[in-house]
Amino acid sequence: MSKGKFAVISLAILCCVSMSGCDNKVGREFDKVFNKSDVKYEAETKFMYSLDQGNSWSETIQEVPINETYYLAVEMQVSQSEETTDEQKVVATITIPQTNVLDCYLDDHPGVSITGQEDAVNKCISYPFDVVAGTSPSKFRVIFECKPLEEGRAEVQVVYDDKVDSAWDKTGKIKYVAANGDTSSENESNESTESTEVTEDKAND
Repeated sequence: MSKGKFAVISLAILCCVSMSGCDNKVGREFDKVFNKSDVKYEAETKFMYSLDQGNSWSETIQEVPINETYYLAVEMQVSQSEETTDEQKVVATITIPQTNVLDCYLDDHPGVSITGQEDAVNKCISYPFDVVAGTSPSKFRVIFECKPLEEGRAEVQVVYDDKVDSAWDKTGKIKYVAANGDTSSENESNESTESTEVTEDKAND
């Protein structure tokens, strides 16, 4: 294209923008093309737990008895700062301790089972999901059916891809405790106390 034609086209565009005002659709599209404004993404993540087979959910459950099946729902929403012509997807990877997961369902329970990527070294399973972003995003939900086998703490990590700043990644923590009526820990404590008392008695003799 000759310099003369380019100048004419540029002048025509500028005239259109000037006549129709700066804050209009033409002006905004012109700004996007020439200024190359970046779309920014933010993510919202929520962890919810159920001890009654998914009939009710709570964010406040902090402890789950071992050998008891529970459900973990991970809800995600990815919002973008402005609309785009193409549908934007963000990859969200959920990582959960391997020994805990019995099954995984998309959106609801029961549903179609999803197979994760097992990591034998770190003893965990990862599930990558495409989450559709938008200016008014829909919720994306995954359900995990879990069963803790031993006492301790478990962490569930949600990591978003490079479109989303790492500050929006989130970790959910839950504690696995002895089952109700399980006296094994108490017995061990009592045995330890009795052993100490016997040792003291012998010392006194």
